[in-house]
Amino acid sequence: MEYACLKALVIDMKVKDIFLNGLSVGISVALLMVILSHIPLGTTSEGDKITPFYHLSGALLVSIGIPFISAYFVRKMIVKRNFAESSFKLTIPVAYLTFLPVLGVSAGAANSNLETLAMIVLIGAIGGIIWSTPFAIWSYFKGRGNESISGMVGEEE
Repeated sequence: MEYACLKALVIDMKVKDIFLNGLSVGISVALLMVILSHIPLGTTSEGDKITPFYHLSGALLVSIGIPFISAYFVRKMIVKRNFAESSFKLTIPVAYLTFLPVLGVSAGAANSNLETLAMIVLIGAIGGIIWSTPFAIWSYFKGRGNESISGMVGEEE
């Protein structure tokens, strides 16, 4: 009986780890987006600010790089600090799926006030949690299925 309770606790911890990974990746994607979209690279002849998103090649590089870099560093930091278990199978899809709403909100932002930038980071955090939810559900039911199968095998022996 105690083993079953301990097994359920381990399953719940994996779900918490998945949500921690998703939250961290979402915040990281949003922070990188806010920082990189405000780096001045110069001005045009009309006086407009040039950012990494000004040219198509820079926009593609940033669009591919932001999710990958954030997924990589979040995974490394979580594993290094022993906060939770982490996997690229989780962090990379969550990072790229979270990048889409963050990009949309960043492109449609009316200004660069602190409240707007904080809202972008909040949307990244919410997006990370939302996109990690299917992984958490999968992990929860996968773990519960293995528990019932192993419990049945133990009863037969």
